[in-house]
Amino acid sequence: MKVLVTGATGYIGHQLAQSLAKKGITVHALCRNINSAKVPDHENIVLFEGDICDSSAINKAIEACEYVFHTAAYTNLKCRNIHKFYQTNVVGTENLLEASLKYNIKKFIYTSSLSVFGPSYKDVSITEKQPRLAAYGNDYELTKSMSEEKILAYSKQGLPYIILNVTKVYGPGFKTFSSGVNKLIELIAKKDMLVVPDRMEVTANYVYVEDVVNAHIQAMESNIISGKYIIGGDNLSYKQLFQNIKKHTKSSIKIITINYQLLRSGLFFWDALRTVFGLPSSLTPAVLDALFVNRKSVSCLAKRELNYSPVSFEHGLQQTIKKLNLIS
Repeated sequence: MKVLVTGATGYIGHQLAQSLAKKGITVHALCRNINSAKVPDHENIVLFEGDICDSSAINKAIEACEYVFHTAAYTNLKCRNIHKFYQTNVVGTENLLEASLKYNIKKFIYTSSLSVFGPSYKDVSITEKQPRLAAYGNDYELTKSMSEEKILAYSKQGLPYIILNVTKVYGPGFKTFSSGVNKLIELIAKKDMLVVPDRMEVTANYVYVEDVVNAHIQAMESNIISGKYIIGGDNLSYKQLFQNIKKHTKSSIKIITINYQLLRSGLFFWDALRTVFGLPSSLTPAVLDALFVNRKSVSCLAKRELNYSPVSFEHGLQQTIKKLNLIS
């Protein structure tokens, strides 16, 4: 069997390509730079150089494939140019959908984000049935939602699909925007002091990267030909998250909180200076807002229909700390 994987040099896509290859599946990996150090290396992985915005490159990579795993996305929230988000997340996705329909792909499996649902409210967890009740917080959320609409449109033309709405991912892997939780784990393990906003009760869902990879494979192997599933793990407040990381890294770090609005105002000022004087990019108000929004969720539907079974945060954290060598 042959499958196409986009985003194979990314955090999730790289590990997915490796896992599929180890199962004896031939993986066609579409990469912008086949000489990148992040390219997955396995005898069952065939590299195709190209971009999802290039239809000819897609047609070469998808030929003879039975399934498509679309993990590639533009995620840099520091970017103010919606064109970059739109071209990759919407136009690129539509190019893949068109090719998938043309080559009679058995199932199009799309890596989306929990953020398309918007924030969770009070103690009510997000489920697949929740309508979005808030404005889009950034261009990433908007374009990921638009890409899901494209998938639904192509499904009406007969293309089988599964959308996986992934929560905050952690676990060993390449350093990207999507692996921000790993960076936090390393900071707490190695630093003596950390300054954070005072919204410590903000709650989000955290999922181990190997569980995300397994969910993609389970989506391919299932008999389901259309569906949308939240792929997550445990819900934790920042307070609980920090406590868990400190405990398992044996860290004595001092965590200092600062007023959220004061910090946000300071970031707006710095962002203006950065724009005027061409200073290096750093934490922006958009990134801050994306990090501090409640996203409590459940994965009951995935557990029931995809046989999804995530590990506990504590277990995943211990594995992450071990593999990242964060305890001397």
